[in-house]
Amino acid sequence: MPIDFFQAGCRTESSIKIFGLCDNPPPATDPAYIDELDTSKWIGEVVKDDELPVAFYAIDHCVEVRRPNNDLAKRCDGILVYRDNITFVELKDRGSSGWVSGGRKQLTETILFFKANHDIGVYSIADARICNKQQPLAVTNIATEIQKLKDDTGLKLIVDRAIKI
Repeated sequence: MPIDFFQAGCRTESSIKIFGLCDNPPPATDPAYIDELDTSKWIGEVVKDDELPVAFYAIDHCVEVRRPNNDLAKRCDGILVYRDNITFVELKDRGSSGWVSGGRKQLTETILFFKANHDIGVYSIADARICNKQQPLAVTNIATEIQKLKDDTGLKLIVDRAIKI
């Protein structure tokens, strides 16, 4: 049975120029979402030039994705969809090491399941992002993780709290 990554109950949307992507602190049980008001909650920040509507579809805690052995798959927090572009997003709020590798693994597994259930070729731009509230700028020594995601999925990985679209 195909997996629908675009479930209406998992969708939040915004048309304002700057908004945040939020994920409640662990132990998380709620899906990630868009917030337009409380910047203290923002893990990722979406910045755009116009009032183009942007949809965010939560995946983790919203879309059930299971491996062939029926274990729950690692899932990224969600996907941003705008114009004919798609961005897979993993949100982190960690200062400790290993968050880039962990985020890359979540993105990889999600993207591979997405590709098995949807035609990613309909998007002119498809990429992946890891946003970390505690370490907002790209960290050093991530070239290996960027290359692994590219090799496994064909998508570019960007590590930055700001998502400019």
